[in-house]
Amino acid sequence: MPSGHRGTTAEDERRRVGRRRTPSADTVSVPPTSAAPPTSAVPPASTVAPTSAVAPPDGRTRYANGQRRRAEIVDAAMEVFAEQGFNNLSLRQIAEAVGVSHTLLRHHFGTKDALLQAVLTRREETEARWRDALFAEHGLLDALPMIMEHNATIPGLIQLDSLMRAEAVNPDHPAHEYVVGLARRFRAHLRADLAAEQAAGRLRADLDLDLTTTRLACLIEGVQSEWLLDRDLDMAAVIRSFAQELRAD
Repeated sequence: MPSGHRGTTAEDERRRVGRRRTPSADTVSVPPTSAAPPTSAVPPASTVAPTSAVAPPDGRTRYANGQRRRAEIVDAAMEVFAEQGFNNLSLRQIAEAVGVSHTLLRHHFGTKDALLQAVLTRREETEARWRDALFAEHGLLDALPMIMEHNATIPGLIQLDSLMRAEAVNPDHPAHEYVVGLARRFRAHLRADLAAEQAAGRLRADLDLDLTTTRLACLIEGVQSEWLLDRDLDMAAVIRSFAQELRAD
């Protein structure tokens, strides 16, 4: 028998069997702590009872609510500016007129100038979409009198436009650059529409497009200012008469 080994006795066998039946703490197998529990041990998220009867809104809902509230404030501020102007109102006075707290107004816009910018941007975007659709369906010369008829139904907004243009003449006015840019964009769109009418053969070929654009833009702004002073003035008839002069034979 090789050195270091001896035969197995009955006592040795009893000890060996005893160790198999009663393992010590050192030999007990412990699952790794990183192992994930069985899937069945964790109920699906949809089955977990909420902590309250009404779940709080998630981030997207809060954002949508905030945007809707912001749009409502802009619409209300647009009416206030149309009635009272802009320069002589403080942010606190605007908040009171709109019907919200000064804190909420500052939360959404920060400053009076930022609120004005939001009002003017919303006004321009809304009008541009509607105007472009009308031009596409009817053509410029037929659509312009329709626009004047529509404008006669929204005197507050027409007054807002006139007030902003008058106040923003001052280079120090917060909306000066915006209003100047707005006038230039309006003339650029008007010229493009006139060019399309001319290319389609509906506008006289002998017309100078740059000069005609300036004349038409000035007529539109001028007739609206006159109408604010005299509501008996028929803006649509004035524009229709001028458009007739531009038509090709």
